[in-house]
Amino acid sequence: MKKSLIKTTAAFGFALLALNVYADQNSSMKKGSMEMGASKGASLGTNEAVVQGVDKAGKAVTLKHGPLKSKTVEMPAMTMTFAVENASFLSAVKEGDKVKVTIENVENQPTVTALTVQK
Repeated sequence: MKKSLIKTTAAFGFALLALNVYADQNSSMKKGSMEMGASKGASLGTNEAVVQGVDKAGKAVTLKHGPLKSKTVEMPAMTMTFAVENASFLSAVKEGDKVKVTIENVENQPTVTALTVQK
């Protein structure tokens, strides 16, 4: 009887220990993902890119960009032509410029909604 009680208590103790470790890991993962989300939120929408081409007549700019993330757009790194919300953005840039851009879906089309040239 005594051995059985000791074995049961030991098994129960190990189960509690395992559950506690699992809970700590899960809590750390959630905390880490919240921290990552907060840091992403700080830069959400602003993305670095390099201008590959400017089409003033077509009101578009070709950008080589890293992964994009904004409120309405998320895509991997690539080179792509984007419409611009404001044609005046195009007078400020030339091929080879490093820029910071915000890209959002406007009428179901990824569109540059903000653009600043980096010096």
